[in-house]
Amino acid sequence: MARRLEADREAIRFVPPPGCTAGAVDVLLDGRRVWSFRLETAEEAPGSSPEGHRVVPWPTAILAALRGSAEVALRGVADDEVWARAEVAFTPDPGRVVFADEHGRDLVVNKWDRAGRVLDDHDESIVVRLLDHADEVRAVLEDELGFDVFVTGGTLLGPVRDGHLIGHDDDVDFAWVSRHAHPVEVAREGFALGRALRSAGFDVVRHSPGHLQMHFEYRGLSDHYVDVFAGWFADGWWHQVFCIRHPADREDLLPAVPLRVEDRDEPAPRSPEIQLEANYGPDWRVPDPAFRFDTALATRRRLENWFPGLNGGRDDWEDVLRDERHDGAPRRSGASWITERLDPDVPVLDLGCGNGALARELATAGHETLAVDWARDAVAAIPASTRLSTRVLNLYDPRTTIAFGAEVAARCLPWAVVVRRVVEGLGPSGRHHLFRLLSMTLRRGGRAYLEVADGGEPVEHLRAEAAQHGLRVEETARVDREVVTRMVMAWTPRG
Repeated sequence: MARRLEADREAIRFVPPPGCTAGAVDVLLDGRRVWSFRLETAEEAPGSSPEGHRVVPWPTAILAALRGSAEVALRGVADDEVWARAEVAFTPDPGRVVFADEHGRDLVVNKWDRAGRVLDDHDESIVVRLLDHADEVRAVLEDELGFDVFVTGGTLLGPVRDGHLIGHDDDVDFAWVSRHAHPVEVAREGFALGRALRSAGFDVVRHSPGHLQMHFEYRGLSDHYVDVFAGWFADGWWHQVFCIRHPADREDLLPAVPLRVEDRDEPAPRSPEIQLEANYGPDWRVPDPAFRFDTALATRRRLENWFPGLNGGRDDWEDVLRDERHDGAPRRSGASWITERLDPDVPVLDLGCGNGALARELATAGHETLAVDWARDAVAAIPASTRLSTRVLNLYDPRTTIAFGAEVAARCLPWAVVVRRVVEGLGPSGRHHLFRLLSMTLRRGGRAYLEVADGGEPVEHLRAEAAQHGLRVEETARVDREVVTRMVMAWTPRG
């Protein structure tokens, strides 16, 4: 019998089955799983009755979708039984709750507490597409670079359990085994791997020196991706980006052995139990769609220092820009203080262009404009024209930033570089790379126009950081009503 359940846009309040105090629970909206949580994380409801009411807040990623009505149900993962349900009107809006992307494709809250897509909600051909592309990636690793490779993560976990990919997973995971034992040498291999994959025509996103992600489209839309992680042996330990440091020697995991994954064989570690326990803990055999990584502090510190992440904050920025694209509000750049200063023929580099409102305005006014951001989807949504082109750039990645700076500087043009609401969101390394890029770009004259919101480094610190790269601040202006400081910079020849 279904137990009592109540919900609103803040939380779900429910009574668990008698004697049930732990385990994974699926949350269903109109019969479709949208999220999972651990029962032991649900708190006792304030003023709880003797029945033991519990409360669990909705994750942030789904809140905007909770409009209209839906049947909310809770299902135990262990027994696949629905034990609580209720019809809920979240808002007076007509219609049913829809948790989907801008293309109408179903979303769930994933293990990173973000809105994403999973295999269960794709069309039936997704598994074939995913594995075909995974094998193409693996061929580069094995045939071109000669690496030992095996499936890892969920791509190992599901098939070891039952021969199938996990329905609530969203990708294929590979580990390549380095020939080296020192993290610096492993990182060098990672950069070589990235170059080889790009040369092979893959759309590569580098998350760290030891983690690359290949993205694939289907019918013109983003569809799935393949992850590749670095692994190596040193002093009796197996290390793997991003979360494994476990006692093991090479002969424990290699040579790889065939593992049946759906309708084909993929390479697997010789002793998969070692890899799975290192990744998921001793209870890895029990399905848990609510699983969250809980990496030991010592392991996390080692791996993050050896292989620093290059994409911190990108997902949050993508979310902001996606919401802006679909809220229906008109787009205005609000940058007249910049546009009024530009000569008619000056080329413009809009660095941190977001959804491209200013870039389009400049291109329409006749400026050759290069719009750059690290939010891939936002950049892809900016319509190109004869005067407007786009690029994706990660200012935390020194290699690609310097390469981009050399490309722009080689055109020998007096660029106007626009940097609006970017600086305050960068850490020290990001600011260092930004000012280095500006220094390379402004050697032929030109100016950089920065708009810095409160909350970041003081203007005096930014001035000093810029000066280290030969940049001088020609003007500053405080705009209190917008809570920003405007700065104009130029490059000064040394000596």
